[in-house]
Amino acid sequence: MNNRQERISERRQGRRQAGRRGFTLIELLVVILIILLVSAVVLPTVIPAISHRQSSEAARILQGALAGARDSAINTNAPAGIRLLPDPVLNGQSMNANGVSVLDSTKILASNRYIPIQLAPDYSEGKASVIRDTVKTGTPFGQPTLPYGNGTYSINYPIGNPGVPLMVEECPVYLDPVNGWLPNSPTSWFWNVRVGDRIQLGAASQTYVVVGPMAQGNPELFVNIGFPGTEVPQLKLQRNYGDPNSPHVVEYLLLVNGKDDNLNGYADDGWDGVDNNNNVTVDEPAEWELETWIGSLANPPMLTGTLSQWTGILNQSYSITRRPVVSPGARETPLPSNVVVDLTTWNAQYYNVNYSPTTGVTYVSERSRLPVDPTTGNVDILVYPNGTVLPTTVYSSPSSFSMNAAFYHFWLAERGDLFDPPNPPTAGVPYLLPMVRGITYPGGTPYPNPSDPFGTRALTGERRLMTLYTRTGQLVTNQVETFNGANPSYPFLAPQQGIRGDTR
Repeated sequence: MNNRQERISERRQGRRQAGRRGFTLIELLVVILIILLVSAVVLPTVIPAISHRQSSEAARILQGALAGARDSAINTNAPAGIRLLPDPVLNGQSMNANGVSVLDSTKILASNRYIPIQLAPDYSEGKASVIRDTVKTGTPFGQPTLPYGNGTYSINYPIGNPGVPLMVEECPVYLDPVNGWLPNSPTSWFWNVRVGDRIQLGAASQTYVVVGPMAQGNPELFVNIGFPGTEVPQLKLQRNYGDPNSPHVVEYLLLVNGKDDNLNGYADDGWDGVDNNNNVTVDEPAEWELETWIGSLANPPMLTGTLSQWTGILNQSYSITRRPVVSPGARETPLPSNVVVDLTTWNAQYYNVNYSPTTGVTYVSERSRLPVDPTTGNVDILVYPNGTVLPTTVYSSPSSFSMNAAFYHFWLAERGDLFDPPNPPTAGVPYLLPMVRGITYPGGTPYPNPSDPFGTRALTGERRLMTLYTRTGQLVTNQVETFNGANPSYPFLAPQQGIRGDTR
C-alpha cells in the first residue's frame, strides 16, 4: 500500500515539474515588449555606428589600394594604379536620341569597386609622316565628311588648315640611296591604338592626342575605319610613292594639339566624347575647340604622284603612349555594400556654364573631384614609384595643373545621399547636391529651402572625404561637415590645408 501511494505521489510531482517547463502567454508578451523597448533605445545608436564603420572601412580599402599601387610601381619601376568602376545601378547612363546608352552629365554616377591597372607598353612600330592631302580621289577626304566618335561630321579640309585635326599617316616605304625603295615595318594602329592615346613625333618634345578616326564605335575606343576586312572603302587612304609597288593603302590617325586654344581653361574641349551643350548630339562641330598648329604642322607639305613633287615631315620615328589597361590576373575589389564613391556632376565643363567672373562663383560639385572617363565612367589613378600622380584624362582636361588639380578628392557617401542634380544648372544655386541643414545660400537663404526645387534635401548619411595629394602621394581622410553655401569649395579646404582626421 505504501509503495502504491509513493508511485502516485511521484507521478503527480513529475506532472507539476513538467508543467513548469514552459512560459505563459503573458510572460512571452512581457519579454517581447522589453526587447522592443531596448531596441528602440539602442538602434538609433547602433545603425549610425554601423554606417560609420562602413564609410571608414571604405576609406581604408581605398587607402590600401593606392598604397598597394605605389608598392607595385616601386617593384616594377613603372606607373601603376587603380581603376574605379561604375556601380551597376548608379552608372550615370541614359539613352540618347539614337537609342545608344551614353554617360549622362545630369545623372547619378557612383563607383562601388576598383581593379588594379598599369600602363600599356608604348607603341612605335613602323614610321609615320605628316602630309597635306591635295588629291581627293581615292582618299578618305574625297567625301565631305570624316568619321569621329558616335557619328559623322563635316570638317573643312585639307588637313592642316586652322581649326581641324592634324592627320598623321603610316609611311610604308623609304628611299635607300643604294637599294632604292625599301619597305618599312607596317604599323598596326587600327584596332590597337585608342582615342586618348598620345603620340610624339620624331625628336619633338610635344605630344598630341589621338581623336580618330573611329568609323565603328566600340567601348574601348579603338581607332578604325570599320571592322577588319569590312572597312569603309571611301575611308581608305592610298599613297603613290613612285616605287614599283605603289599605290599603298596606309593607316592614319587624327590628332589634336593638347592646348587650350580658345583660352577657356580646358585643352581640346569638344573632342571629348561628351555632349557638352546638352543637345543630345556628341561632339558635333558646334562643340569643337578650333585647333592651332605652328611651324611645319601649320602647313604640311603636299604629296602627289612622284618623289620630286614632295618634301617635308616624312619617314619619321614616333612613339605612342597608350592609356592604362587592367593588370594581368587582376580581380575586382568591392567597397562595403552601402558606401560608394559619389562621382555625380563629374562633367565640370557642363556645370561651369554659369560661372560668374563678377562674383567668382563656379557652379561645381561639392563631391568627388576625379578624372572621370566621359565614355565609360571609369576613373584611372596612376602613381609613379615616388608617389606622384600621373594625369590620365582621356579627352579634354584642365589646361594647367592648377591648385585644384593638385588634389584628388574621393567623396565616400551612403547610397541614400545620392540623387540627380538639377538640369540645367540653376543660376544662384552653387551647390548641385545636398548640404547639411543649417547652411545658408549667398544672401542668407537657409538650406534646405522649400522654395528651391533643388534644395529640399539635406545630407543625412555618413560621409568621408579622402584626399590624395597628386604631387606628393600623401593621403588624408576627414569627416565632412565644413560647408558654406557661399563657397562650393569649402568642404575641400581643410584637407587641402593638410588638416587630417575627424573634423566633426
